[in-house]
Amino acid sequence: MPRMMSRPVPQVVMVRHPRRSGVLGLGAGLLFLSFVSKFSERVQIYKAKNLKIKNTKQQRVEGLTDLMRFILGSTCSLREFLTVAKLSLMLLLRTVGSVWVSKHWGSIVNSVVSQDFVRLARLVSEFAGATVFLSFLNALLKYYISALRLQVREKITQWCHEKYMRPKEMIFYKANKVGQKIDNCDHQITSDVERFSDVFAEVFSQSLKPIVDFLVYSVELSRVQGLTTPLTLYSWFALASCVSAVTLPPFGELAAGEQRLEGNFRGKHSELITNCEQIAFLGGERPEKDVLNASFAELMSHCKRTINLSFNSEVLRQYLNKYFCTVIGLILIARPLRLRSPSLPPFSSDQIAQYFTSTWRNMEAMATAIQDLFELTNRIGRLSGFATRVRQLMLGLQVRPPVLSAEIEAAKQGPNPPVFRQGPHLKFENVSVYRPDGTLLVKDLNFTVNPGQRVLVTGGNGCGKSSLFRVIRKLWPLVEGTITMPDDKEIYFLTQVNFVPCGSLRDLVIYPQSRDEMLAAGYSDDDVRTCLRWAHVSPTVIHDGRAQLEFNDGGHIVRPSLDDVRDWQKDLSPGQKQRLAFARLFYHRPSFVVLDECTNGISPDVEHDLYDRCTRLNLAVFSISHKIELKLFHERELHYHGDLKGSWVMNECSHTRDKITRASSTVKLPEPDKTGKKESRITYERHVWFAE
Repeated sequence: MPRMMSRPVPQVVMVRHPRRSGVLGLGAGLLFLSFVSKFSERVQIYKAKNLKIKNTKQQRVEGLTDLMRFILGSTCSLREFLTVAKLSLMLLLRTVGSVWVSKHWGSIVNSVVSQDFVRLARLVSEFAGATVFLSFLNALLKYYISALRLQVREKITQWCHEKYMRPKEMIFYKANKVGQKIDNCDHQITSDVERFSDVFAEVFSQSLKPIVDFLVYSVELSRVQGLTTPLTLYSWFALASCVSAVTLPPFGELAAGEQRLEGNFRGKHSELITNCEQIAFLGGERPEKDVLNASFAELMSHCKRTINLSFNSEVLRQYLNKYFCTVIGLILIARPLRLRSPSLPPFSSDQIAQYFTSTWRNMEAMATAIQDLFELTNRIGRLSGFATRVRQLMLGLQVRPPVLSAEIEAAKQGPNPPVFRQGPHLKFENVSVYRPDGTLLVKDLNFTVNPGQRVLVTGGNGCGKSSLFRVIRKLWPLVEGTITMPDDKEIYFLTQVNFVPCGSLRDLVIYPQSRDEMLAAGYSDDDVRTCLRWAHVSPTVIHDGRAQLEFNDGGHIVRPSLDDVRDWQKDLSPGQKQRLAFARLFYHRPSFVVLDECTNGISPDVEHDLYDRCTRLNLAVFSISHKIELKLFHERELHYHGDLKGSWVMNECSHTRDKITRASSTVKLPEPDKTGKKESRITYERHVWFAE
């Protein structure tokens, strides 16, 4: 008798043909899944369309499928597909394990009710052993979810970086400064992509799990209780979800709006950090605090609105999908027992306990799965909100909207179409310069600058003094006229902004080269030190007990070597940053250099010496400045009138002709070649240019 009692107790079923009922349950489950997928997406599109109508913007509303196809199809590869496959397998195995646990738990309850303690001990031992495997499955599931999150973020971020920093296209500039800008581009690449990856991994795992659970439990309940139970649950949850959808807020639009406001709030703090010194001088704490509080209040108002909109739908959803569903479940469990044919043998109490326990757990799991399926609307809403912003970011980085297209097309039909040519000098023929918004700045520029010549560009504020050089660098489009210029590397720009690269002191001078590239070009650290001395920013040149470049670090004087890596943005003063920029210029020694008010933090004697150095190195110089005394270092003056006609005039700085500018440097250099020709970069630069 004990041996017979130790045998596994068969599962209690209420239908005559469990296998056929299970197949029917699988088919019904697949049809219901199709309905749920269409329902979730249609609800989201409906909500988005209603919002567009309220905002009087008629635009095409894309579904989540289109958004995800574009984002993942453009960025992800086989690695992410394999991770998804592994994650799906783990979810399937865990669901199969959960079904086994439900059946096994029913057997354990049967053993307890029948007081068969030998079988109970065996069942408990089997349960203890099997749950080790289930624990391993759960750990693997979390691992693959985290891996998918990181992999998706990595691929999208790398794709954005690749497009953002495309060589020679300067998308990083155009996306932030020209034409149709990308709002808070830094926030979108860093924060929005991260949030999208997190929500995608979360939604995928939380969506795939209820799908697998739903199908498995549909088969199991149909096999045990017949098709009536799953169909009743389908109908109830479909009705409850339709009612809930009426009160459902547009989660997608709300999530996108929240990210936009987060970016604005972060941008206000970034502006405060950028301008902190000027604000401190002006005592602007109160108005700046008001700006920060206003931006934060707008964000908080949006978040509170989201919470309030979610409250009504959550109350209804909790009652319909959780509590009243329990009532329906109890009725469905009791139904087969009440309607059981009298001709069939009755069940014992231990069998009924086993049936109730295992069936209730299965029904509870299936109800949770169905509820999670309909909650996909919420999850899809959040995911689609982030996906919309990421897609807009990717489109903005991939293809920049054309700027000044109408003006360019008109110029192509006229006598002066926009043309770039390559030559040994800078020549402008009927060149007109426009702002990206279409404002005319300069009309019909005609002049030539040969190597070694120096031109001072003057004019009122906002007249477009720097605009011509943005066109030369192709930051702004050339609208009209012909520009003849040497190779891009032969034109160098020093701007008003004190840019300091990351890396060692050597890296600051040779940027954008690496040390290996420097050595391959035939240069050495001695050449870098020479450039630092020329720029009056050498850590080895000491005057009155102080080096040109030294810092006080915790009471200790630090004179950095070429290999030292420091927080240069913090350590360097504005004047030292400008002098380091000149050291970088002297290292690269192009044919033409544009100096855009880049000496306002440098003392006059050093400024004079830097200009003299440019003259001795035979550099053609464009200087943009308001300083009248700089005419001493230039041969011609290009003056912009700043009127609506874009008029200009070229004057000769005759009073500086044949005059020798002074130099405080003791470095002796040969006179530049009057023909404008250069010797070999290796022989000339290594033995003459850097020689003292």
